[in-house]
Amino acid sequence: MFCTNCGQKLPDGSRFCTSCGTQLGSTTSNTGQVENGTMYNGSFTVKQEEGTNRCCVSELGAVKVYEYKKDLSTNPLSAMFAYYASEMNIRKRQVWIELKDDSYRLQAGAMQMMIGNISVKSDVKSAGDFLGKMVKSVVNNESAVKPLYSGSGTLILEPTYKHIILVNPKDWDGGIVVDDGMYLASSGDINIDMQSRANFSSAILGGEGLFNTKLVGDGVAVLESSVPYDELMEITLENSTARIDGPYAVAWSGNLDFTVEKVNKSFISSMATGEGVVNVYRGTGKILVAPIDELGEQKAIDNTSSSNANPNSQAASKAGSALKLINNFLDD
Repeated sequence: MFCTNCGQKLPDGSRFCTSCGTQLGSTTSNTGQVENGTMYNGSFTVKQEEGTNRCCVSELGAVKVYEYKKDLSTNPLSAMFAYYASEMNIRKRQVWIELKDDSYRLQAGAMQMMIGNISVKSDVKSAGDFLGKMVKSVVNNESAVKPLYSGSGTLILEPTYKHIILVNPKDWDGGIVVDDGMYLASSGDINIDMQSRANFSSAILGGEGLFNTKLVGDGVAVLESSVPYDELMEITLENSTARIDGPYAVAWSGNLDFTVEKVNKSFISSMATGEGVVNVYRGTGKILVAPIDELGEQKAIDNTSSSNANPNSQAASKAGSALKLINNFLDD
């Protein structure tokens, strides 16, 4: 059986979900009426100490992002790792959401605790709807179900080492399209959809996949990024074109047309430039570009190694690459 709230697979006959805590079975009386649990509407306080080690680093609407400068709960065996991790900005971050008679949608399993009068509702309408969401989760690397938390209280999400970016999709032309796996949470009035590539070749050649998550509406979207916002480049297009090599674009306006094209009309000439094909964005909108990722980091290391190499070795390497290109052309 599966949890109707978060989609977690559970042993048959389970009364509660071990992932989100949702009650799966209701106790009924002889009259057939559902017995509701006791509801508490009292107040609560949460002591959140802020100081030199933990502080709020960003805030938008009801969402605050706290960052732990150092991991103080360490031991002699892990102290060295914790120290250098902190020095290199590898730090724990945590999202707090204050609900005031409103709602937020989360990635399944993202909630650490909820305090106050908050109810949880699944967005699964039927078995067919659940199957459709499972299919979508495969193509965009996100959970099949995104439960809706409504009411008044405090939502605290699981800590993460990734960087947290807060945006309002209204500020992006046509909403914001995000890279796979970036979505973490959003206010309940934001519509979550999927946007497909402009053509099939864009999915195959661009390495971006066929679908991406698209967020539309006026509210707060919480995104997880491997790159801090201060390191991202924001490109604004006014009826213009941007060509970006590799999967460096992490978010872009929904109005932009995304295709994958050769650098120039000739395929051989494009290959000779060393670029081959690039991701092309056309129209009016914005693009968030990461200056480097794992692929780019390795490329930068290779380029550094090449620049420090013997000039004769560099010439031989270029000659070898040219011969390989010619051989591939003749084989075709």
